[in-house]
Amino acid sequence: MAGPLEGIRVVEMARGWAGPGAAMYLADQGAQVIKVEPPGGDDARRFYTAAPIQGEDRGFMVVNRNKRGMVVSLATERGREIVRRLLDSADVFLENFRPGVAEKLGMGYDTLHHQHPRLIYASLSGMGAKGPYSGLPAYDMMVQAFSGVMGQRQHPDGTPMSAGVWVTDCSTPMMLAYGITLALLVRERTGVGQRVETALLNQGLAMQSVEMVRGTAERERAPQKFAAQPMYSPYQCADGKWLVCVVVNNEQWHRLCRALDAEALAEDPEFDDPLKRARGTEVLYAIMSNLYATRPRDEWLEVLKEADLAVAPVLRREEVFTHPQFLENDMITEVEHPTAGKIKMMGTPVRLSETPPRAPETTVASPTLGQHTREVLLEYGFSENDVASLYDEGTVG
Repeated sequence: MAGPLEGIRVVEMARGWAGPGAAMYLADQGAQVIKVEPPGGDDARRFYTAAPIQGEDRGFMVVNRNKRGMVVSLATERGREIVRRLLDSADVFLENFRPGVAEKLGMGYDTLHHQHPRLIYASLSGMGAKGPYSGLPAYDMMVQAFSGVMGQRQHPDGTPMSAGVWVTDCSTPMMLAYGITLALLVRERTGVGQRVETALLNQGLAMQSVEMVRGTAERERAPQKFAAQPMYSPYQCADGKWLVCVVVNNEQWHRLCRALDAEALAEDPEFDDPLKRARGTEVLYAIMSNLYATRPRDEWLEVLKEADLAVAPVLRREEVFTHPQFLENDMITEVEHPTAGKIKMMGTPVRLSETPPRAPETTVASPTLGQHTREVLLEYGFSENDVASLYDEGTVG
């Protein structure tokens, strides 16, 4: 059965993780994505935030799956003409050029909207289109610093700590893909395309939405913070392994205390409502730590699951790849990469029952640099002689 975005054509000229990640989510749902890279390739082919697999960057391979890739030099008029021909039949154009670059290339929104009124023009920036930081290059770690994420935790010596995951690079693609699908829906109603804009900085705030709340009297001071709130903290068990059991209301609190054989604690007036438990963090955390330390983790998991509590083991990333909870929900998929060989990665996180996304067995590996250049050029009407000439002059690769 065709995916929900079957027939939608996307021309992606984005680099890094966030922009290409948005196109990945569209491709997972059936869109036909052509990734256009410069002659040197997307920088994300060489981010190397972890050891590469047979020379291939891990992050690049996941955010560029299910796409065809080509190399085109925009430094030449013939290269720009190739992209314009791709756009003649495209539904979505996705770019993350720095401010002003798209306009210099003749690919700004006003120009393309005039030429292609139905085209959805998706534009991703680092810090937003306006403001004193708008012209700077931006990457996830910079945005974590600027948006307040990094200021939430410190090492013992006071050094700010990152979130431990790529907060904006991994969440911005979801928001951008959401905006693109909204624009496609509006186009179905009106017949007219529009611009979709977001920024890594916007998502830095969005990922903190429930904590980015201030009363007018708090403008000059931060609200009281309950560090290591004991109802949301990890605990070490007798075998040295860790678990997390989240409790948000009194009914759950009573069930937890019964499961821990600490029923008297449930009636303790110092901890008999959520705010008291938060304010009593230091004392309550010590009590809970002692209780969990009496039994191995897997025993506690069974006891707490029996009590219908929100409990989970603290897994290492390598354990996630083999845990049945992820496997049975198709959240780990395997692809065959021409260089890296068989690799496992995240599956498609959202599914529609009647128009499902690509099945795990049909997921296609990320393209090698320029892998589909010739194929796409021929498909879009270039002759064999044209293609040979473009290769010879270095316009494509």
